[in-house]
Amino acid sequence: MEFKLAKFLQLIFAIKRTIFGKVRTETILKIYNTLVLPTFLYGSENWTLTALQSRRIEAAEMKLLRPLAGYTLYDHKTNDSVRRELQTECILNKIDEYRRNWLLHLQRIPPNRIPLKSYHYRPQGRRTFGRPKKRWREQL
Repeated sequence: MEFKLAKFLQLIFAIKRTIFGKVRTETILKIYNTLVLPTFLYGSENWTLTALQSRRIEAAEMKLLRPLAGYTLYDHKTNDSVRRELQTECILNKIDEYRRNWLLHLQRIPPNRIPLKSYHYRPQGRRTFGRPKKRWREQL
């Protein structure tokens, strides 16, 4: 996930460096929604995100959206107000939607398929010391 986030930031900075200010806001949003987001969200239905990773994803998204709306950090506009103004959805909501769709897909597939077997797998034995790792099921 960290590698995907780094590539996502590279794409955002490439957009800001090359076409920012030269084309209309609607065009940049279309490029973002058709090229950048699908590239980043590929495989996201299986991610288990921590709170830190969720904050970093949202911050990376806002690095493009906030200047696109014409604001800086010093304007003290909330992320939701910037998204409402640009009429875009939060990237974390899209990740949740991908997860729900994957769960519905898991419920439809035949019981002998590997993804369903791995979903129902329960390891035997003892866990290691410390806080348990967050599981995919716990984020639904």
